[in-house]
Amino acid sequence: AKDNSGAVTAAPKQKAKAAAQKRRRVPDKPAAQERHCRSACRPPEVSPCGAAAYGFLKTRFLPHYTGQAIAGGTEKKNFYRSLQLLCEYYRVQPVDTTGFAYPYGREVALHETGRLLNQTYPQHIEMDVLEHNRNFIVQATETCYTGNTLFYIPVLPLHYMMQDKKHRKGARLLLCIFSYLFHTVHIPYYTEDSFLYWQYEMVSEWVTNDPDDWEQKDYYEYVSQLRAALHYGEVMLRRLWNTVHLEHFGKWLADFKPHDPFDTECHRIAQKFYTLWQDYPETSLYRHADTDCLPDYENDDFDNYDCITMEKYIGFVACTDGWLYENVQQSVNAYFNESVSKQEPVLKRIFDGQPQDNDTLGFECRLFPLLNELCYLLNNYDYDT
Repeated sequence: AKDNSGAVTAAPKQKAKAAAQKRRRVPDKPAAQERHCRSACRPPEVSPCGAAAYGFLKTRFLPHYTGQAIAGGTEKKNFYRSLQLLCEYYRVQPVDTTGFAYPYGREVALHETGRLLNQTYPQHIEMDVLEHNRNFIVQATETCYTGNTLFYIPVLPLHYMMQDKKHRKGARLLLCIFSYLFHTVHIPYYTEDSFLYWQYEMVSEWVTNDPDDWEQKDYYEYVSQLRAALHYGEVMLRRLWNTVHLEHFGKWLADFKPHDPFDTECHRIAQKFYTLWQDYPETSLYRHADTDCLPDYENDDFDNYDCITMEKYIGFVACTDGWLYENVQQSVNAYFNESVSKQEPVLKRIFDGQPQDNDTLGFECRLFPLLNELCYLLNNYDYDT
């Protein structure tokens, strides 16, 4: 064994630490950090499909028939023969439903044919199945819907337009349109015996019979509008009665040269009306007016109600702004609210094997949009100056 002397060993020599770093000055403001680069990944061009619930809204369902199926026989044969004549006339090809149970196949055929007709033609076409001498035939009812629009053509803007030398020739073209609508289309005028005449007459009596009920300033303003509507309306009526504008319509239209956008718009609308006149030279507004909606005064079950006939919502008025027109419009709307039916252009066709005539609702389907364009042009003409 080795003897331990108990002596303590010397401690290891410590190494010097690294030199401290020099202090750095704190910058005045933080340095701007670099922005992350935009990812090169892009979403695919075709997005994933939407929620499954929206697919239900895009689904087209066939009509539902709750009755029991029948053998069909002669009724089924007559129906499909008549429907084939209708499809040949309107040039549509619905789905073949002859293999379906009858009358479910009939309902599907009418549904699909009506959808194709309303997608192809501007007028609304409704089909019904009629029984005539034990034959089941299809009847098509064409209707030119006018909606809730008042086709009131203002006269005073045209009168003031004719006083402007800059737009006098353009106003002459519009006067030719007025003459065509008055003489050929037979649109009523508000100073003659018509529905609008009585509306203006009621407002006039309301103002003039009780002058003390109005403030003096308002009374003079209302009377002034009434007198202007009557005076300038008679002036324009005398111009319309002169057929020289209708006789020179084509010549003035061909010689007209627009000088500004307003003249260009007048020329464009006049060209459309002139083309309509050439295509339907003697066609009146009431040629296809529906008579089934009129009340039968000879019927014992006659209910005393008024029908909104076409001359009540189509006509010439003084203007479409100001106090006078607001009261005339309120009176007209109050009268219409008490009516339960409205007269519109209607044409019925029965497909029983007889040849169809060439009569159509093409005139009405072109006339009403043109009346809207004409009213828009006149209502936006600034004649205050």
